[in-house]
Amino acid sequence: QPPPRPPAGSDPEIWKQVAVKSLSFATQFPSVTTLNLGGGYKVGRNEGEQSTDLQAIGEPVKAAFEEYKAATGREIKLEIEPGTFLTANAGCLVSKVQDKVTTSDYTFLKLDSGMTEVLRPSLYGAVHPLTVLPASGSPSDVGTATEEVVVVGHCCESGDLLTPLPGEPESLGTRVLRKAEIGDYVVVDGSGGYCSGMNTKNYNSFPEAAEVLVGPGGEGTLIRRRQEVEQMWQNEVSL
Repeated sequence: QPPPRPPAGSDPEIWKQVAVKSLSFATQFPSVTTLNLGGGYKVGRNEGEQSTDLQAIGEPVKAAFEEYKAATGREIKLEIEPGTFLTANAGCLVSKVQDKVTTSDYTFLKLDSGMTEVLRPSLYGAVHPLTVLPASGSPSDVGTATEEVVVVGHCCESGDLLTPLPGEPESLGTRVLRKAEIGDYVVVDGSGGYCSGMNTKNYNSFPEAAEVLVGPGGEGTLIRRRQEVEQMWQNEVSL
């Protein structure tokens, strides 16, 4: 059997087809000088996921633009939008376990954050890496015991899941994580894209979280303060 094709955002053949088709549209518009192929570069957030190789997809796109110039005499400028590719794995969400509930079917970890900070799982069942860390902050307290859990947010919505089934935003999925207790931390990795700038701001009147920039030496610098509750209604007008 032939090897499986890479995801669309990582497939050089797909990018070649996109470039050739888009350039054919440019032929219909003589005034076009720039062609934006957008983004969609796959970011491997979890083990086994293949990230886009920019060199691999760039070669056939470059060749398509060069062939277009040779055939038409028009040199079209290429633009791309690699924002998520550059930032996705550069950020994480640090949340706290505020409750733990066990039913006949599942054990739930209920966080003090959720779709208000990271919306991708609720939008389209995206799967993010999750790590449980001890409340003490001491590496010696990490422990080795694990358990299968459903991780949920604080918005009381069916889609406020951190562990949906892949591609199914409202279906309960489980994850085997280090055993957590109330007060422990859950780190949601791969949260640097489509999170801070595209969250459900103030949903259910939850203030925006603080943001910290971590420097090369591991030092943290506060770059956005935690929002005060009063700031959410300061623009309301009294009648």
